[in-house]
Amino acid sequence: MNRSTRLTRRTILRGLVLGGATPTPAASGAQPTTAPAASPTSAPAAATPTAAAAASPTAAEELWEVVAYYGTYDVSTKQPGRPATSLEGPKYEKWTRPTPYKPYMIGVSFPHLKDPYWLAVDYGIVDEAQILGVGIELVAAQGYNDLTGQINQVENLANRADIEGIILAAISYASQDQLVTDIVKNKKKPVIEVINDIQAPDIMAKALVSFYDMGYAAGQFVAEDSGGQNVTVVFLPGPAGSGWAPDTVDGFKAAVEEKVPGKVQILDVKWGDTGKDVQVSLIEDALNAYPDVTYLVGNAVAADAAPDILANRSKKPKVVSTYIIPPLYDKIAEGKVAAAPTDFTALQGRMAVDMMVRILNGEKPVVDFPFRAGPIIKVVTPQNYKDFKYEDMFGPRDFRPVFSVKPKS
Repeated sequence: MNRSTRLTRRTILRGLVLGGATPTPAASGAQPTTAPAASPTSAPAAATPTAAAAASPTAAEELWEVVAYYGTYDVSTKQPGRPATSLEGPKYEKWTRPTPYKPYMIGVSFPHLKDPYWLAVDYGIVDEAQILGVGIELVAAQGYNDLTGQINQVENLANRADIEGIILAAISYASQDQLVTDIVKNKKKPVIEVINDIQAPDIMAKALVSFYDMGYAAGQFVAEDSGGQNVTVVFLPGPAGSGWAPDTVDGFKAAVEEKVPGKVQILDVKWGDTGKDVQVSLIEDALNAYPDVTYLVGNAVAADAAPDILANRSKKPKVVSTYIIPPLYDKIAEGKVAAAPTDFTALQGRMAVDMMVRILNGEKPVVDFPFRAGPIIKVVTPQNYKDFKYEDMFGPRDFRPVFSVKPKS
């Protein structure tokens, strides 16, 4: 049985680490986190973990720590990026692996595979599938402007007789509700969400963190780093129509207004796809328009590109990301980027596979495992980056995209 602790949302946000405790290693490539001190109470029981792979944990071993939500999913109480208020939580508990009853075949849909962030999700999904012995068929759209492409790809997956469920990383927060309903209600196949939030009244589970909280973490860093001085920010969140980028702006604003009211001025918000060329153009435009800006804050592709653009400029704003990708970890280690929250990207991919296996096993979200769960956010800085192993967050450095995993016979 899992051990859990009920926490308020404010407690979770206050627990964001800006240079705190060292994570403990976790088994089988799982991402470590550090627990807040609290008195545990009981949570719904989870399935027995597998012991099939030599590197996998022993049966009943608790793996990593998550923030979990149970209860009724009522979309009328839902805001983008944040848990529906109809849910019960957050609860703090340990994650465990299920044992598949048979070698399931699972479809997976990404917005794209153009940057290292989604490569890390791919690693988590693929490695977890191999540990559990289930199959994966992964498709990727062309980017956050390719909503129609993703819908077509997902429909094709759902129409395949061998695909038993869909893990969806939705391009749009609110435009794919009918897609999910059609698959769940008409095709009788479960759909769960990974990484990006989605409205979808019929979504069956979500493995993700709140990008509102990721933005809050970035804002909390800027509030503390600025020392209470008046500072300026240009924000490059990512795609305006996505289910995550606007949430980072909202979370950032909430943090700075709470911590240092009136001290952080956002000069401009520049939206755009997370392709590198788009982000480079936005950064150059921002620096030309606001040469004295104090902080560039934004998506990880922008934060990764910024140091090279700033190299030949006399005035260099500090660079803060709203999430982390592998090359950004290296730039933080080199002191070229000031901070980036980590959402333990690969771990979310693992959790999505685990959730789908539980559903296909006949377990019920909310009853047997959380409807929504994700790792606890930490903030990586040049002062604490050694606490966060590259491999623990992103997988091996030489990992390349994998689109298909055969189930074990």
